[in-house]
Amino acid sequence: MPCGIPPWWVLCRCTAEDDTRIAARGESRYARRVAFLASPRVCGGARASLGRLTRTILALAGIGIACAAHQPPAAARPEPVRRRASPAPATPPRAIGVKTAERVKKLWEVSAGGTGTAVGLSRGLGRVAYSNGQGILLYNLANGEPADAGIATCHPVIRGGLCYLGRQLVVVCQDGVKVRDGTDPTTRDLAVTAVAVTAAAFANDRVALAHRDGVVRIYPLDGGPPTEIPVPGPPVDVKSLALTPDGSRIALAWVQGSIWWWDTKDPATSHPLVRHDRESDTIAFSHDGMALAEEGESFYTNVWRYQGDTTSPSARLRNGSWVKRLRFLHDGKWLVRGGSDGLELAEVGGPKRVVLDERSAVEDVAMSEDGTTLAAVDRDGRLTVWGVR
Repeated sequence: MPCGIPPWWVLCRCTAEDDTRIAARGESRYARRVAFLASPRVCGGARASLGRLTRTILALAGIGIACAAHQPPAAARPEPVRRRASPAPATPPRAIGVKTAERVKKLWEVSAGGTGTAVGLSRGLGRVAYSNGQGILLYNLANGEPADAGIATCHPVIRGGLCYLGRQLVVVCQDGVKVRDGTDPTTRDLAVTAVAVTAAAFANDRVALAHRDGVVRIYPLDGGPPTEIPVPGPPVDVKSLALTPDGSRIALAWVQGSIWWWDTKDPATSHPLVRHDRESDTIAFSHDGMALAEEGESFYTNVWRYQGDTTSPSARLRNGSWVKRLRFLHDGKWLVRGGSDGLELAEVGGPKRVVLDERSAVEDVAMSEDGTTLAAVDRDGRLTVWGVR
């Protein structure tokens, strides 16, 4: 191309006036274009444009070289931060209730030995405590592996005598109470009346004990003075106790079949609930304290509803020969029952019943503080843990 114009300079075009002037000389169209592109006007403009472009490219190249010269050596440069993708958060366990009762499955099982009499469960500490009356074994809630080396404690541990209250494991024996804080291997004695204990109940920061002197005493775990509730009639054994979660009410079942309840702020005033022809092995309050379940009538579990200081029958559920432990689920609409028929869930207001384990009679049942997990012990020494799947 003329005047050193590169082939890609395609933007150069003849104007109509230039084309007419060159055509008058009788030249071919190609010659006309070459002559036009070689003209001083076009070549000068093209060279000026190329000069500006060249200077721009050289200036940018110089900036790049200068920047590269100021870069630290490769070894001194910080490594680029590589952010790893965050793992998906674990799905929190679901509470056992109306929508999940029929999806409860066994999570794990161990053969703990002896005849199971008491079990405690803490999701916060990740521990399950088991007793066959003579000692205590601790297990990891996540997988059933042994945890710690067990704890030194009193004995015999009474049936239902284990409970986690916050970060404290409370152990009730016939002749005393031990308290273990968190995972500390040591225990401390809770000062209680030196009279044999036949039943226990737990709530928040206190433990209620039925003594064989005919008095039920509610002890604060901080060692404060107990609230004393005299049981009507002769000092015979209390078979079972129950406290509302806030500790405002207490109920007990006598070995002679009578069931009473009290407002703990008025321990001198007893309220008779019902009298059965046989003893009641277990009673339980709902989490709102407005319902009481008891097993005293042969082959039936009865639920009573509170309205102020009065009670009325609310439900009557068929059960096996006997029930050793009742627990309300947190929503108050289902019961956990452990007894002669094994372990089961029973709908309070309907006919549904979910059998979880019927291999052996169940002696005690515990529920985690968040209502997501159950633990049960049976007469064959099995400890089973259950949750929603």
